Amino acid sequence: MQICFLIHIVLYTLLYHIVFNVFLIQKVNGIHQNKIYYPYFFLNPANSHFLTTKQQFKVREGFTNIHKTHLNTMRNGTVSHSKPSLQIAPMLDVTYLHFRYFMDFKFDFRQFMRLLTRKTQLWTEMFVASSLINASNESVSRWLKFEENEHPIVAQLGIFYQHKIVPGGNCPETLVEAGRILKKFGYDEINLNAGCPSPRVSGKGIYKFMLKLFNLGCFGASLMKEKELVRDIAHHMLRELEMPVTVKTRLGVDEFDSYEFVRDFVSTVSESGCDHFIIHSRKAWLKGINPKQNRTIPPLQYEKVYRLQRDFPHLKFTINGGFKTMESILEALNSENLDSNNNPHKLNGVMIGRLAYENPCLLSNVDKLIYGVENPDTCYTRRILLENYANYIDENQVDTANLNISLIVKPILGVFHGEQGNKIFRQSLSNVYDYDDFIYHSGESRHSMFIHKVIDLMDKINPEALDKPLY
Repeated sequence: MQICFLIHIVLYTLLYHIVFNVFLIQKVNGIHQNKIYYPYFFLNPANSHFLTTKQQFKVREGFTNIHKTHLNTMRNGTVSHSKPSLQIAPMLDVTYLHFRYFMDFKFDFRQFMRLLTRKTQLWTEMFVASSLINASNESVSRWLKFEENEHPIVAQLGIFYQHKIVPGGNCPETLVEAGRILKKFGYDEINLNAGCPSPRVSGKGIYKFMLKLFNLGCFGASLMKEKELVRDIAHHMLRELEMPVTVKTRLGVDEFDSYEFVRDFVSTVSESGCDHFIIHSRKAWLKGINPKQNRTIPPLQYEKVYRLQRDFPHLKFTINGGFKTMESILEALNSENLDSNNNPHKLNGVMIGRLAYENPCLLSNVDKLIYGVENPDTCYTRRILLENYANYIDENQVDTANLNISLIVKPILGVFHGEQGNKIFRQSLSNVYDYDDFIYHSGESRHSMFIHKVIDLMDKINPEALDKPLY
């Protein structure tokens, strides 16, 4: 019985791939073209001997039309945000909505980011594609909502293998379906996760076995070993969604860590029309070390990212990994990156991760230093910054009243980083027992009153740091 079931699975999968990869007539901008756009199996020069010269020309013509359509959509679309010279990386349990307001942690973190910078590009934490597809409308709305001031904002997509995959069976269909949901919510860009070393995302152990058994594809850092699959996914999404799709990856994975490996990965994936790669400047180890160790143990290799920009001047590269100071960020952004003929090849941008959480005040001068516009007046001093965040909590009591206080204060834990009293500040915000006992005025937000209480404490401990201009 089990053997028969497996045979049916194999035959079904084989039949599906034959139909999808050979006979599918594609649409461009919703208009049927009188051409068959052959899939990437035939676009690969190594497979060109299967086609006649006339067929090869037709393939190239079809692909060129798709690629031009994508480029025109990007150039003539409604998105007119500033160049994302600085980006806040997707961080699990950090880049939620309120963290994103401190620049204008999920909703709180992003909103906290918007108090510091209005121009920096914000990212969501990674969404599991199958979860978006199978969840209730209420849950999806709660996960995906964001404020207008969060633009430009990027949603990252990935797949967890133990989740149900939509009928049709493979990564492209699942991701396109999830992408349609993200597009409906108004996200500016979608990023494909091809760099996460988490075992659930990269397909280790039982996950890897299930992938091979049912041919479900893969995601995370192990996708670097499946460059043609990444190319096909990106192409499918660009064609169907008509919005920017980027790829975030690493310099290598396991023993595949040569420059030639990542160069070939970029070369192959860029055939899809994807023209922006965010590169974590380390390789990923899928065995032996955990995701946290993968952020520190593999050595940084910035030069490989600079070399990619020189070798692919028509593509955009954002460098990620190890940036701890504003000086290092500016150095990367301003580097001419000259080639052998002294031609400059500047990087598109820098992505930071834990820095935004651990030392957020470092970002208070970003808009002026990088984008050439005035910094927000909401972050002139630490006192003003904290008071504005408390006001935001008050104004959004409908969304924040039932949240645990530890989530509310998580975005602001690093406000006194490097200053006297930092330890007391963090301990006071983390003292939930004190929170349960303190008295607050009726009708006001208990959360914001708790923040004001800690501000008053810091006014006694280090008033200079509280009121010192941040820019």
